[in-house]
Amino acid sequence: MKQQKRHQTNLISNIIILVTLSLLVFLAIVLYNHARLEVRFDTLINWFKQIDDAVVNLDSDTEIIICIFALYIAKCQLPIPMGFLCVISGMVFPLAQAVLINLAFTAFFFIVKYIEGKFIGGGWTGMILGMKQLHFIRDWIQFKGNGNPYVLFVSRLVPSIPLGMVSKYYGSMRYDFIYYTIISLLGFGPRLYIYTKIGSAIYNPFSVQFIVLLMIIVGFTGISVFTFNIFYGRKSRQMNQTLLIYSEKEKYKIVL
Repeated sequence: MKQQKRHQTNLISNIIILVTLSLLVFLAIVLYNHARLEVRFDTLINWFKQIDDAVVNLDSDTEIIICIFALYIAKCQLPIPMGFLCVISGMVFPLAQAVLINLAFTAFFFIVKYIEGKFIGGGWTGMILGMKQLHFIRDWIQFKGNGNPYVLFVSRLVPSIPLGMVSKYYGSMRYDFIYYTIISLLGFGPRLYIYTKIGSAIYNPFSVQFIVLLMIIVGFTGISVFTFNIFYGRKSRQMNQTLLIYSEKEKYKIVL
């Protein structure tokens, strides 16, 4: 059983490394040939520029902000990627304004999910962490029942961890609301800036800036998922060993 678990962890880790390296190599090739690609796909780039001009000529910034806010409201109940919403703001507004808009609306999303968790419960996260195999993660997150601020920060920083599920779980633990909001925004801040920056550069998807930002996201996501897989594999093996020792002791007591 122990060898099977280790083999499974190593297999998943190798797949993560292979996929991440393949994507990075592909993006590196695109980056090296970006000048040629810009010429070859000039029609596509011109089409993006026409979209940019059309957005600039929209009647009211207030109406655009209301539409973006409506998408964030929908995000509270629908699986809309947060990165997608940040990219939209970056496409429409200058970078500084887009970052502030995304920061405000992201804080709104975190607050809504926290309140949901406080009054409704942890939802799927609580059910998943209730499994015996994940008790060590639950105990690590709960941190003696008070909530672990380091886990909250990392969960916002790592792209592969669902934002809403974590928010509801911390709300269900009645974690301090002010600390929750500040830590959530600090942890998500780097991702928010990169996503918004991608939106401002998306009108030329073969530019150096756009490709480098994609490489950062791919690399960081791969590293974070790989690290979590290794951590989970080790903790899972430790837990299995503990359960085995405990079961052997109980069996010995019965024999006596």
